[in-house]
Amino acid sequence: MEGLSSGTAIERQPKVGVVIGSGGIKAFAAVPLFEFLSNTQIETNLLVGCSGGAITAALRGAGYDSDQMKELISELLDRRLFKRIDYRSIMGITRLPFGRFDKTSGILKPDAIKKVYQRVFGDLRLEDLQPTTVLQATDYQTGEGVILSTGLVADAVYASSAMFPVLPPIYIDGRWLIDGGFSSPVPVFEAVRRQIDVIIVVILQEKIAADPKGFVEAFWNLPKIFATSIHRSQIPLSIDLHHHEIVILNVVFDKYIQIWDVEEVPTILSAGRKAVDAKSESILSAIKSCYS
Repeated sequence: MEGLSSGTAIERQPKVGVVIGSGGIKAFAAVPLFEFLSNTQIETNLLVGCSGGAITAALRGAGYDSDQMKELISELLDRRLFKRIDYRSIMGITRLPFGRFDKTSGILKPDAIKKVYQRVFGDLRLEDLQPTTVLQATDYQTGEGVILSTGLVADAVYASSAMFPVLPPIYIDGRWLIDGGFSSPVPVFEAVRRQIDVIIVVILQEKIAADPKGFVEAFWNLPKIFATSIHRSQIPLSIDLHHHEIVILNVVFDKYIQIWDVEEVPTILSAGRKAVDAKSESILSAIKSCYS
């Protein structure tokens, strides 16, 4: 791998894209990948994120470095943000008087979460981010996947990670949008469509609980089931359609990690480093092969 070792600049680099799949706080396992790319002076030309991966991709595109991203995790996923219950919605689910549940409703009130995104991203628009950053969402009314490439970053991040019915949809450009994981939890197709030469895909794998304990664990089992099913169809097709290189980083977690478990960040980063170490030579080889 002469000329592609850590700390060595790469000349005439092919276009490189990073796709970060859904997985809540576990998506921060991509941080060690960004550190590896920086250390090897590999320029990233495209970031594609979905759900938790949308937060991580947007932070990177907005110019936050790895240390800053780590510092922001506890604010972005503060446990208190997920305790603001919308009791009117709960009453609507149970059909009690004065309750209401429709396409604007969610079990949780989203205001505090939106305010955190607004504070972190300010008035930045997706068009402003470097490298090019796009986020996967889902049209709540049609089920179609929607790629967000313009508009306020804060709104796009919320849309991509709005896990309905926990969080309500957001209305953007004539569509009610929810979590991108419902349509494409690992949106590799978008990187293929944009003719990226080397696509590095971060897949966050957590075991499906065979015997979930309580409602919360049972509920969050569902996205894992959806994601696993969609991965099995979309990833092989993406590989078939792509004419260059796709390197898959499987980040494996042996235990259940909830979206607000910020105390698990060291475990998440460690899992990310392990995945990068396992595929670092494959990444360098994929880039080198594009020169021939």
